[in-house]
Amino acid sequence: MRKEQYNYFSVKVQQMATRLEFESLADFCRFADTNQMNNIFILHEENPEDDSFALYYNACLLLHKTEGFKTLENYLVAQEKGFPTAVVYYDSVELGYTKYEDYLLVKEAGINDLSTFETMKKKGFIAGLAAFKDLEKQEPKSFELTTPINNPYDLYSYAKLHNFEDCSKLVEAFSKGFVDANLYAAAKELGFPTYQDFIDGGKRGFRTYGDLKVSNEIGMRDSADLLRYMDLEFVKKENTTHDQRVLMVVLSKIEQGKKISLNKLNTILQASIDDYKYEDTKEIPRWFTRSMDGINELTEFLQKSEHIKRYGTYYADGEFFEINKMQDRSIVLDASNVAHNNAGRVDKKVYAQNLVLMIDFLKENGFSDIIVIADASLRHKVEDNAVLEKVKKMCTYLESPRETQADIFILQYVKANHCLIVSNDTFREWKVQDPWAAENVDFYRLSFIIKGKEVLMPDLK
Repeated sequence: MRKEQYNYFSVKVQQMATRLEFESLADFCRFADTNQMNNIFILHEENPEDDSFALYYNACLLLHKTEGFKTLENYLVAQEKGFPTAVVYYDSVELGYTKYEDYLLVKEAGINDLSTFETMKKKGFIAGLAAFKDLEKQEPKSFELTTPINNPYDLYSYAKLHNFEDCSKLVEAFSKGFVDANLYAAAKELGFPTYQDFIDGGKRGFRTYGDLKVSNEIGMRDSADLLRYMDLEFVKKENTTHDQRVLMVVLSKIEQGKKISLNKLNTILQASIDDYKYEDTKEIPRWFTRSMDGINELTEFLQKSEHIKRYGTYYADGEFFEINKMQDRSIVLDASNVAHNNAGRVDKKVYAQNLVLMIDFLKENGFSDIIVIADASLRHKVEDNAVLEKVKKMCTYLESPRETQADIFILQYVKANHCLIVSNDTFREWKVQDPWAAENVDFYRLSFIIKGKEVLMPDLK
């Protein structure tokens, strides 16, 4: 409120020969201020609407109707804050609002609680309406609402209903097409920049925007398509096409020492490639690259590729391929699983010596490329920690980062190299998450028992 600067005196009767009336209350106040006149008469008439503010100056009565204002200070504040009339001004004062636009909003929106208004103001819904309206005018529209928002209170009510903390969060979400805070938070955490991307990703089975983006760049139809692509990416070798990688997977699953004719191998290969066709169109995906369209190209690859030698040897004279023995493959030890094996022991403790026994056993049975992959925590769990140093000198020893399971790296290594796994773990939880693991891991896995100093491995021939 403006500090009072005038003194007021009520008068009921006025008898003046000279009487001048100002054209406006603004002129009345300006005259009083210019002449430093602080004493103001209030002339009361029978009809209060005819009451006037008056000044006595040089035997002349200067006046103007009060227009419903109790004081000139009230009038000046009303003018400064944009109130059109005294009635509106005093109603606003009674309600606790100091600006006409605030009062107008309150009346239009039906707000009857000053605390609600202050909350709206604090959280940006008064000033933020303009930004929302700008978004609403955009074409094409990023969002659609079933209920129109006409004023800040509508915006505030919508935000409360849909879990937005403040107006800036709501405008940010709406600009990206999201009309609910929880949905926006979930999509944002998964990296989706817009609602359309989020919906598109959901329809096509992509959990994250990263997967959707990669798929769009490469030309994937859905998440199943991406998984098949990624599985072949694990098999990726230098300058190999997708059909050549499929061939390597096929060869990795043929029984050790077996001889297979070129024609039969080609038949199996073509059937495996057909598995990549879409069920509805029977077409090969656009991303699937091919370089072997017949027997001649297959023969050339079998003869010249260095990658093929790890699976076996092609004999051109007999037109057959002979698969290498199991011992010619790389073999991965699930370190934690081997160290925890305690068949016949009562103490149930974890021993690194189990790894030594297993490595010695594998070497005795012809394996030379042995990789041990361990959890970072294993060194804190084994009873014979010093023995781990011996293990590291016996073979390739890899340790997963802290708080990351070694299983992830074991499965990735097997995917990439189609090597064998020594583990009694069935990888059940990974089979649920990863279709490749569900279909293939049991083929490559060798189970075992360590009893005393003896290793038993029935699958090893």
